[in-house]
Amino acid sequence: MGNNELVGFFKLLANQRRLEILMLLTEGCMTANEVAKSLKMDISTAFRYLDQMARKGLLRVIHTKDGDRFDLASEHIMHILEEVSVWLKESGKFEGNAVFHYILDAKELPRPDFVLDMRGEMCPIPDLQTKKQLTQMQPGQKLMVVLDYPISKERILNYCRKYGYRVWITEKGTEYVLCIQKPPEEGSNERPS
Repeated sequence: MGNNELVGFFKLLANQRRLEILMLLTEGCMTANEVAKSLKMDISTAFRYLDQMARKGLLRVIHTKDGDRFDLASEHIMHILEEVSVWLKESGKFEGNAVFHYILDAKELPRPDFVLDMRGEMCPIPDLQTKKQLTQMQPGQKLMVVLDYPISKERILNYCRKYGYRVWITEKGTEYVLCIQKPPEEGSNERPS
């Protein structure tokens, strides 16, 4: 990538509305209408920003029977946004208390209370199913999620980071296994095991 491309990339990120859209898309793929509604902007403005970012390669368009959905083009985009969040946290400008454990051998993962096999599923199914299951669990319980869609893995990790979950992570090829422990309720003296 030459200097001109790099400058163009950061110019795209320098626009507050485009950055808000990218951050929104870290939570799941969306239609232009969903983006417009979430960010309280008119549909034509949302579509224009989405189209610009898709043409520049930051987003990809998923054609469905219900209309086009926009998603991050690569897990690298998610990593850039994640690294900025880590930097903000380290500099004291961002809150959060999640704990992540990277494990090489899947046999070392803790025993889960629930299992979700999301292999073969694409946005937004793994993200939504994981969040739904986590909200139904009791503090301290563990959920194992098996998936092969890298952007969903990053979205789930961002969600866990945001809400203070403890996560054990292992990867084998294009398959990811996340074991997520729901944190204790606010005000509780309970410590995650």
